[in-house]
Amino acid sequence: MNYDYAKIAKEVIQAVGGPENIKSAAHCATRLRLIVADRSLADDEKVGEIDAVKGTFFTAGQYQIIFGTGHVNRVYEQITRLGIAETTASEAKEAKMDGKNQVQKAIRTFGDVFVPVIPALVATGLFLGLKGALLNDNFLALFGMTNADIPHTFQVLVDVLSGTTFAFLPAIVCWSTFRVFGGSPVLGLILGLMLVNGSLPNAYSVADPSSGVTPLMLFGFIPIVGYQGSILPAFVAGVIGSKLEKKLRKTIPAVFDFMLTPFLVLFIMLILSLLVIGPLLHALENVLLVIVEYALELPFGIGGLVVGFFWSIITLTGVHHIFNMLEISLLASTGFNPFNAILCMCGFSSAGVCLAISIKARKKEIRAIGPSATVSALLGIGEPALFGVILRYGMKPFLLSCSINGVAGMIAMLMGMKGTGNGITTIPGTLLYIYSPSQLAIYVILALATFATAFCLCWFFAVPPEVMEADAPKGEKKDVPPAPAAFPDILGAVAQGTFVPMAEIPDPTFSQGVLGECCGVEPETGKVFSPMDGTISQLADTLHAVGIEAEGVELLIHVGVDTVEMKGDGFRSHVREGQTVKKGDLLLTMDLEKIKAAGHPATIMVAVTNSDDLASVEAVASGQVKPGDQLMCLKA
Repeated sequence: MNYDYAKIAKEVIQAVGGPENIKSAAHCATRLRLIVADRSLADDEKVGEIDAVKGTFFTAGQYQIIFGTGHVNRVYEQITRLGIAETTASEAKEAKMDGKNQVQKAIRTFGDVFVPVIPALVATGLFLGLKGALLNDNFLALFGMTNADIPHTFQVLVDVLSGTTFAFLPAIVCWSTFRVFGGSPVLGLILGLMLVNGSLPNAYSVADPSSGVTPLMLFGFIPIVGYQGSILPAFVAGVIGSKLEKKLRKTIPAVFDFMLTPFLVLFIMLILSLLVIGPLLHALENVLLVIVEYALELPFGIGGLVVGFFWSIITLTGVHHIFNMLEISLLASTGFNPFNAILCMCGFSSAGVCLAISIKARKKEIRAIGPSATVSALLGIGEPALFGVILRYGMKPFLLSCSINGVAGMIAMLMGMKGTGNGITTIPGTLLYIYSPSQLAIYVILALATFATAFCLCWFFAVPPEVMEADAPKGEKKDVPPAPAAFPDILGAVAQGTFVPMAEIPDPTFSQGVLGECCGVEPETGKVFSPMDGTISQLADTLHAVGIEAEGVELLIHVGVDTVEMKGDGFRSHVREGQTVKKGDLLLTMDLEKIKAAGHPATIMVAVTNSDDLASVEAVASGQVKPGDQLMCLKA
């Protein structure tokens, strides 16, 4: 039957008390879920008379209207078009990350900000690699030359190529952050450029005790410096600035918005960045510096373990450039820099993890970014690998890399590794160890071991499942599904467990047959299999429900009761919409412990949603079942 979904949406809104009574709307595989301000304003009888509605109930603070598969998503689309829970672009991005905890959301957003920056960082990595090879004193000494023999013009050109990206990195990050969070990117760019304005003391110069450059002191105690090479200050300024801009645009009258909003955003954010964000991070820099100095003096290589493990985390803060001061101090007092050896191994670890994910991934974006990010990491620029690949889809690769960093750093300290300079790492960093055959040999062996270990451990244990999901083939038309499979006379059990008759299913929508004849399985394992040959007609965004169609049969497999509230946490799909599956193919995996901890029954419901069109639908299973056992008999 063809329905007018726009008309249905309007009738739903009016029947539940009007748009002012609806706070937000969502949907699962079968139900429209409305959070209403006043439950008593929703007229159940009136809602029940609307086309395509199969039932209503109120639970867990949600007014739920049963439409069934294939209808609920269309009604939801029309509901949102009418202004219910209308979202901005940035809010839509957040919605895509439902089911992830706050840390995962923050890291994923950080990755979204950094993806456009990656090409510039990769290019800078190549330039810095060439600079390290051509202008390093140890390398030049092999030819009887020093830096003094290199033409000044050539050195300036090399500095421009290798230094521009990091000199203006805050501007790029601030621009991208405004873009991701829904602000005006040009305001983000201007704000970022203000943070590295030449009138401010250069951050790198402040970090070098020999430069004589000191912070500006406001009121005698608030230090003000530029943000060259910093990430977190620009990111925080971008987040707050974009939200401030959106707030101002909603409150300032349109006639003044064009003039006042940009002025206020830039003025307020520059003051806030220089007087609050900057000083707080400057204090953090000093604390980290003291901690690292203390850690390096610990016995048995413990300092290398601590610094190595936390180095990537410190990099996330964007204050890692302060450790130039520590490295310069070490070089000035001893002529050697053991800190550099730890940083080099961290680079090789990140490169190994990044390469493993890149090669094993099926997602085109990662396969495109990954190899160049790996090369960049091997040349001493780790941000593309860290933000574009390692952190983008979960914490497991990042924590693995941190652990390997720690072990490699400890070994470097125990072996007495120490470079003769600072500022270059990984492959270019090799030049800092050619002063001693034994140091060079240890460096090469440990670097290869670190890279190989990181690659292998990530390959086998830490590649995020999300990157293993292949993109839809180019040109594929999801709205033109393959020809339906033959009519299935027998449906197989979808999981290993105990058969549950329809009347005993702990969900009234299914136990009362609202969606058609059904039965269930109380699972003992976390795997859900296809009960018949067919085509995936629907896959819930929250991965808790799958629709399958065959010749004359429409099937809904619903995992757990109210598990839509878990927002996909604990669920993983192995199929996509439009895909053809065979009986016994793995459809979903689920974490039974997470479902239990969330307080939801894990019963898997199997419903023949068009059972009225069939001659008979009969459940034939009993007791214990395993995947493929007879579950239901169908007759056309």
